Amino acid sequence: MIVKVKAFKSPQFGNLLAYMTNEKKRLFDEKGESFAITHNMKGNNIDKWVLQFKENEQFRNVTRKDSTYLSHEILSWHKDDAKDLTLEKMEQMAREYIQMRNPNGMYVAVPHYDKDHYHIHIAASGVEYRTGKALRLSKTEFGQLKKDIQNYQLQKFPELSKSVVEHGKYEKGKLSEKEFQLKQRTGRETQKEQLIGMLKTCYKKADSKEDFFDMLKKSGLKTYERGGKVSGVIFGETKHRFKGLGYEQKFLDRLDKSANRSRELSEMRGKKDDSKEMKQDKSRDEELEEIRNNEGEKSDELGVGD
Repeated sequence: MIVKVKAFKSPQFGNLLAYMTNEKKRLFDEKGESFAITHNMKGNNIDKWVLQFKENEQFRNVTRKDSTYLSHEILSWHKDDAKDLTLEKMEQMAREYIQMRNPNGMYVAVPHYDKDHYHIHIAASGVEYRTGKALRLSKTEFGQLKKDIQNYQLQKFPELSKSVVEHGKYEKGKLSEKEFQLKQRTGRETQKEQLIGMLKTCYKKADSKEDFFDMLKKSGLKTYERGGKVSGVIFGETKHRFKGLGYEQKFLDRLDKSANRSRELSEMRGKKDDSKEMKQDKSRDEELEEIRNNEGEKSDELGVGD
């Protein structure tokens, strides 16, 4: 399941709710039925919902210029799971998401169908119901929320196998959820994966940083500089920073240190066999593993701000 969040810094309650309840976009079953989840809300029309969102803002504890008045949150599933996805299942997952998100918030959730895939739009209040506390999520909390709701989906509806996204995990580098879904549909390696593979090969063979850059050029990759340092490569027509691909500056600097260390060890071996020193010298494979571990979770969706 893909989860996206957009924070609104102005009280656009009516605009979002009007879009959500637009019958041209809204999902109906063969009987012409749909659902609208209202949590900590009363009534069944936009005017009443807008009034309640605005009234709840009066309880806000802290008001800033960049305060979040409303967040637009979307749950979506892969189109190949359409045959196994029903309104009942969508509603159950939406209700579970709200409980995991923060049951003290105010929510309106409506199902949509667009471009061959099913999704749910959720309007969430900027602050909790009548407490004034911000309904904020940090990046870490948002990342955990995505994992938790997907785990619920896996346990409750394992048949929705095409909609499983590896939140927080990377295949040969950082893949956005859009790229991940593209790979799921086509079965092809993405451009980013191709690029990561080329970097890995060059890094493993390089004896120094300059050697690494030279190998990249021979592989058809142009490097570019920022602040006087080579900081990335151009693949096709797109610039990619080394850092965004998992190759932080410290790993590039390590190539030169490794080369200097090899020379030192070579000189030492000319005098004596120091096997202990050899064992302490980190192998390139270990460095590559550290790069992969270093990629960590760089979510392409930000947490909800205050």
